[in-house]
Amino acid sequence: MYQANSKPFNTAYSVWTARWWNWLHSFPRNKSPASDPTGQLSSLSQDDPNAWFLAGTLGGSANRACSIPYGKAILFPIITSAFSFVVDPELHSEEELTLSAKKDIDGAKNLILTIDDDQVEDVRRFRIRSEPFDDIIYGKTTRAVSDGYWAFLKTLSVGNHKIHFIGENIDFFNDVTYSLSILSKDLLI
Repeated sequence: MYQANSKPFNTAYSVWTARWWNWLHSFPRNKSPASDPTGQLSSLSQDDPNAWFLAGTLGGSANRACSIPYGKAILFPIITSAFSFVVDPELHSEEELTLSAKKDIDGAKNLILTIDDDQVEDVRRFRIRSEPFDDIIYGKTTRAVSDGYWAFLKTLSVGNHKIHFIGENIDFFNDVTYSLSILSKDLLI
């Protein structure tokens, strides 16, 4: 797993989280990988040559299955929060966005991450706060800030893997299990 202060593929971890939000917000809410209970939408818009994005939920639990080509790192939120001028019009500065995201995620608890039934210790060391970034939400370009606990896994071996993550705060609960099939290059032809 990449450490929070690392630069996977020569890009700051916090920039990767902003890219993840751009990916998630590119879908209508009812066709979002975050609202998908089974994983059937998990392969949508996976265009990055180095990373594959997995979604949490819009609140609640999901048990998903998906196939990922071998060689991709995997980025997903254990629990995260984002604030933007479009969704949060009462906020008027990037500093207010940052403070709101921080305050929201400061209350995170019950952070659990297991990979192939091995629990990752001290998930709190993977807290990542983005710099303000451009996002498109509800068809409107806006500034946004994200704060949260993330996992960025290095390439998994070919075969089947299971990822389970839980996070909650005052008004949000995220409990997701992914059954992953990492496909060999031979199966991608």
